[in-house]
Amino acid sequence: MTSLKIRFTPLFVISLLLVLVATLTPGNGKIAGNYLDKVVHLLLFAFLAYQAIKALPNKKRITEVIIWSVLLGFLTEYLQQFIPGRNMGFYDVLANSIGIFCAFYLYEHQYGEKK
Repeated sequence: MTSLKIRFTPLFVISLLLVLVATLTPGNGKIAGNYLDKVVHLLLFAFLAYQAIKALPNKKRITEVIIWSVLLGFLTEYLQQFIPGRNMGFYDVLANSIGIFCAFYLYEHQYGEKK
């Protein structure tokens, strides 16, 4: 099995940094429970997954990018329980995952095989 290789394009790096900073920075707890927070999760992970898919040299590996993106969503939520002012949330994981699948759908709709 070959390793998953992604070209580190500027937008991919920016999207990864945005996700890591937004999800792993200590918070004040005021946003937690707000539905706007879920929209932000969805958009951040959609942007990340879309940029990761576009950065793939071999488009046959999209499934692996989706799996790694979902795992990153779980990992960032798990780590939030150890960060002051943050907490782990099921609906955040769900919003992350929905964003990832929206990115896949958008990519396929734009660049997928036309029938």
